[in-house]
Amino acid sequence: MRPDPSEAHPPTGPRFRARPGARSEQLVLLLCIATVGMVLWLTAFAPDDDPQPLRVLVASSLVDVVDDLADAWTAGTDTRIEVVAGGSNHLAAQVRDGAPADAFLSADAALLTGLAGPDGPSGANPIRELAHNHLVVARPADGPTRDPADLHDRSLVLVACAPEVPCGGATTARFGDLPVDSYEASARAVVTRLTLDEADLGVVYATDVAGHAGLVPAWPQEPTCPCVTYAVLPLTDDGARFVAFLASDRSRGLFTEHGFTGHGSSGEVTG
Repeated sequence: MRPDPSEAHPPTGPRFRARPGARSEQLVLLLCIATVGMVLWLTAFAPDDDPQPLRVLVASSLVDVVDDLADAWTAGTDTRIEVVAGGSNHLAAQVRDGAPADAFLSADAALLTGLAGPDGPSGANPIRELAHNHLVVARPADGPTRDPADLHDRSLVLVACAPEVPCGGATTARFGDLPVDSYEASARAVVTRLTLDEADLGVVYATDVAGHAGLVPAWPQEPTCPCVTYAVLPLTDDGARFVAFLASDRSRGLFTEHGFTGHGSSGEVTG
């Protein structure tokens, strides 16, 4: 008797047949994964054709000259400079709080003391003197001519830097107690108030008057100290290279063009 075929080969359940095209889809998926992995690998190890910009903290009264210095630096190195401007005391606080920076150009050398920590540039990188500036009482160019007695005329709006920033400290040292209507965070802010005709008089830097057509000295004034001495501190090795550039003839010329005096005259600042 012949065996029943159904008993010799018991059913094993339904058969599943691969959907047409499934193998091709799997190959495409694998190729996509491989491509993404290759792109990520190349991105991680490819040379950086666009280097990170130098981050330079700058006292607000130096912004105009630093913009020109940055252009000259970039033309020679292909490295951009990111300028972070503000009052010197506020910028110093940012550095102490750990804000990233490659160099700090301050209107007060004393603020730079102690800022270079263990992660600073290699080798000896002392605080370096940059330039000098002096104060001028300015007025809007379309306003009436004034005289020194107007500084104490309470009918006029007088603006000046806050005492805690370098231009404010210099203002107090030179003029004593003034009837200031508004204290500003920086000399640049005082300039803004004057150019917007929001004040009759303002105490600013000589370079501010030289650099803004809308401002003139309120009366003829000879350069008089106390003067402001700008200084720079490199905070990284890249910053040290930029600081070295600031001592070049090209940089000296730019400082002079913007009305600064005594650029780099005494080198290292101590104390």
